Amino acid sequence: MASNMKLSVAGLKFIKSFESFVPYVYDDKVPAVKGRYREYTGGPVKGTLTIGYGHTNAAKHPLKVVPGTYVTEAQAREILDVDLDECEEAVNRIVKVPMTQGQFDALVSFTFNCGEANLKKLVAPMNRGNSAATYAKFDEFIRSKGEVMRGLVRRRDGEQGLWASTPKALPEPHEVENVPEEVDAPKKPVSKRDIAAGATAGTAVVVAVKEGVDAVNTVAEPVKQAVDTVSGIASYGSVALIAVAVAAIVAGGVYLWLRNR
Repeated sequence: MASNMKLSVAGLKFIKSFESFVPYVYDDKVPAVKGRYREYTGGPVKGTLTIGYGHTNAAKHPLKVVPGTYVTEAQAREILDVDLDECEEAVNRIVKVPMTQGQFDALVSFTFNCGEANLKKLVAPMNRGNSAATYAKFDEFIRSKGEVMRGLVRRRDGEQGLWASTPKALPEPHEVENVPEEVDAPKKPVSKRDIAAGATAGTAVVVAVKEGVDAVNTVAEPVKQAVDTVSGIASYGSVALIAVAVAAIVAGGVYLWLRNR
């Protein structure tokens, strides 16, 4: 049965401290200058167009974020209140175990910044009875479009503080820091199976080259495996593994060239 918890005053203060009030539309991945975001007036968008206290077009409040839009702080507070309603609802619905107020506040802040899809990834261990793993997993959500952002690192640290109800729960940023609304999901680690596949493909081709005339069929299949291995492991970003598979392909190509001269 879903709970019906609400964000605390401390949790709201925490979120506002990181979002900052901006009365005009800005690109949340363009660095602030002397503590102020630059108003977006057109051109390529690096992050997400944002206004007020972190409001974007993906949020619940119907205000559309388009260049030339302005809001007062009172309007921004009202918009934030509406936007946070769906975050509270998502946490109450997705988390299947009892929560402390600090845990709930941390998860609402996380959802407001990272979205519901990332929330599901974050709380999966918690729902299996491992809250400590969820606490540690906050540290995985610190990239926006592949770039580690200092603002995201500090926000995740603060959310862990909220979670544990420690003094670091309410860090006051000394300067405006970019905390993009588009936060990457954690990268999948390279598996032992992929490591073994890369090594096997490379070894088979080298052996085939040494064995000579009757090795054509032996070479062809490992080369295909190497190609498959490259496509299979490239998404994990492992330079070492990709190098093994590419070396296998090159070795096979050299052999076939010599064979057919």
